Amino acid sequence: MLDYHLSAPFKVEVKAIERHPTLTALKMEITTTQPDKAASGNFGYEVPTPYNVGFARFRLLDPVGRKMYFTLRENDWEGIAFGTRNRLDFDEKFADDFRPGVRYPVEVYFPPLPPEVEQITVAPDFVMEPMTGVPVTEGASEPSAEPGSSAEPTAGSEHRWPVVLPSGNVWSWVADLQELVETPQRTTTQEGATETIGLRTDVLFAFDQAKLSAEAAAVLDEVVEETRRRADPAKPPVVIEGHTDAKGSDSYNEALSIRRARAVQAYFARELGTGYRYEVAGKGEKEPIARNEKQDGGDNPEGRARNRRVEISYQIKQQGPDVTTTAGPSADDVRGSTREPAPFRADPGPVVGSLTKTLAHEGGELRVDFHPFYRDGAYIVAAFDVVNSGTAWFQPAPEPFVGWQYEFSRAADFGAFTLVEPATGARYHPVRFNETGFAESPMMALDPGESLRSYVYYPAPADGVKTVTLEAEGIGSVPGIPIS
Repeated sequence: MLDYHLSAPFKVEVKAIERHPTLTALKMEITTTQPDKAASGNFGYEVPTPYNVGFARFRLLDPVGRKMYFTLRENDWEGIAFGTRNRLDFDEKFADDFRPGVRYPVEVYFPPLPPEVEQITVAPDFVMEPMTGVPVTEGASEPSAEPGSSAEPTAGSEHRWPVVLPSGNVWSWVADLQELVETPQRTTTQEGATETIGLRTDVLFAFDQAKLSAEAAAVLDEVVEETRRRADPAKPPVVIEGHTDAKGSDSYNEALSIRRARAVQAYFARELGTGYRYEVAGKGEKEPIARNEKQDGGDNPEGRARNRRVEISYQIKQQGPDVTTTAGPSADDVRGSTREPAPFRADPGPVVGSLTKTLAHEGGELRVDFHPFYRDGAYIVAAFDVVNSGTAWFQPAPEPFVGWQYEFSRAADFGAFTLVEPATGARYHPVRFNETGFAESPMMALDPGESLRSYVYYPAPADGVKTVTLEAEGIGSVPGIPIS
């Protein structure tokens, strides 16, 4: 069961996830457990269309293949999702409600899953915890269109809404999940089969110089070995890009960044050998990963230090057709290996720590109660409840938990939350699928006393890590959150 906005409790039971030649069918039964009144039909609704008729906000997350699957829709991203639609008449303003005691079978369609995917996570883009480890079965028969039940829904009955099969111009999207892990010396970003290692130039070069320092060899040798182990020379090039902070002119920074990139490329060519082709570029200050200024407009030395970097990108070696190797964690030993998908968790477990944020308006206060985190494939799932602990109605405008420091995650609803492994100083940022979309639940309005069951996916830390600290930018931290 989950608590949805307006305190309407729903029960979502996954009946099957079926693999078919042209699509994947998520089959569910949804009921409201309110005994005495109907619940809003806006559950799992379309975004961003004005027609709340489908169930577009369900998503499938493959935690082993590191991909997010989105519902098949009409024409484009803003189109209506195929599958069950709780009405077909767009002249009506509101969706049909969920009646008490009525069972509503719902089908939602996704792009076809690869044959090697045996379990998958249902990771909705609304207030509902992820359903992990759901088996994928082979569909016995193709889905069929249905006109829907003609009778009025009554308690104790099953009411079928119309089912619309994909046809015409079908919008389909499978996104590679993107992850960022940061240590005091480097960042590691992965998107699909592309891995990017960003080295802080402060450990490679003296100030304002492009000649490698005496200390640079130890850092570069580690990355050279990692590149030899993971990069695919059959899929060139190895891309080496230089970046600076925003101090100085654009032209000077661009020239400095390309000289530094060339110095690193020369080192790689000498140590890695001639079996690789390289591409070198200087980006100057154009692509920051952190803010050069603080939120109040003052100088941000920590952010500028993160932006001064040289990035090495390559395609990861493949093992067979379309199967990416998971050859252990990176050489910096802060990234965990890929495990089996997590089993389904009906109970989030006890509260292991809390944070409180006081809001600007009178009576505004939010409390975040954290439950034990857990590993799901290549990721760690942060599970928590956001509680309106104040006396006033809360409207998330502005969003209370967005971040400021990091370009990678500042568009996330919970971008202010990063995980830190104290022993190494490694920081793990929310997983995303594009610059504005994240593997998380959204922040929503809350009445006093109301709560949101929430989650965020992060890259998993090293296999031996049993606890992490959650740092909330500008709010505080919760140490010792256990990982199962």
